[in-house]
Amino acid sequence: MCAFLVDPCKPFPAARIAFVTLLTLLLSGWTTCAAIVNFNSCIGTVPQPQITSLSPDTIPSNAESVQLIVTGSGFVPQSQILSNGSALQTTFTDSHHLHATITQQTFGSFGGSVGSMVQISVRSQGSNPVSGCPNGGNSSTLVLVIN
Repeated sequence: MCAFLVDPCKPFPAARIAFVTLLTLLLSGWTTCAAIVNFNSCIGTVPQPQITSLSPDTIPSNAESVQLIVTGSGFVPQSQILSNGSALQTTFTDSHHLHATITQQTFGSFGGSVGSMVQISVRSQGSNPVSGCPNGGNSSTLVLVIN
């Protein structure tokens, strides 16, 4: 009898079922055998982003421009920093860092008055959803305070 180990949490497309069926037929004449079949079906999917800190986390309302660095994990080149749900022009540094320049125009777009609190989050959108695999999404939010 043959034993096949397949991750039940991963999708199992028709081509892979055909492969396992063919492998089973080839091995069916043997009295004992063991095969391990482990497919990583989540390759190329987008992880859900997580943010852990903002630098700076407080900015003066009269600043001409401020470089905001968002630190976390699961960032991909298409990740966007959101301020109160609106996308900022975002630059991808690596899977743990994104940055955006906040200008006076940006302050105006999210009510940059003294004492304002801006909700900062990150959105990553996957393009090819695979059942059982992460497909991006929104991170939790952190607060950026305007002094």
